[in-house]
Amino acid sequence: MILHVTTGTITYMQNLKAKHADVNLAAMGQDAVLYYENDSSDSIFSSRQSYEIDNTSGELQEDRPTSIHFIPVPGNRKEPMYGHLADINEIMENTNGVMSYRIGESLSEDGFIVLIQWARTSTYNDFKQTNSYKNYLTAEALGKYRTAESLFHKSVSSKLYLPLKDNEADTEDEF
Repeated sequence: MILHVTTGTITYMQNLKAKHADVNLAAMGQDAVLYYENDSSDSIFSSRQSYEIDNTSGELQEDRPTSIHFIPVPGNRKEPMYGHLADINEIMENTNGVMSYRIGESLSEDGFIVLIQWARTSTYNDFKQTNSYKNYLTAEALGKYRTAESLFHKSVSSKLYLPLKDNEADTEDEF
């Protein structure tokens, strides 16, 4: 399975969603993400990241808080990252409040994704206080898979996106 992800402003992503009803949309303020799964490496998004999903659980649904962790890892550090991701998979299987997740490797760049859908935002916030989060998904924990050269390129990023109905941003006030 391939997961396709693109990010942008909420207004732009809402326009794309109107053209492609089968994609999932979530936002945090004015930042938004669109994502969907299929069996093709081709994507409907012109600017996107696509990931070969290695570990999966549950069905992705648009009405759930979604945390996305983008993890750039250079080619010579990928091998140890596979074991780390296997550990994350095991942790996700045993974490209360995880409704679904996807763990995969980028098709075009050196990197990985961990996308997790939560029962509630508070569940995600609780998880961020655990040793599992601190030891596996923080920038500090993932830093051991980086090289000196990669520190000057894309950085590890994590963001929580909410279903549109829960996003507090008022898109009518855009300039």
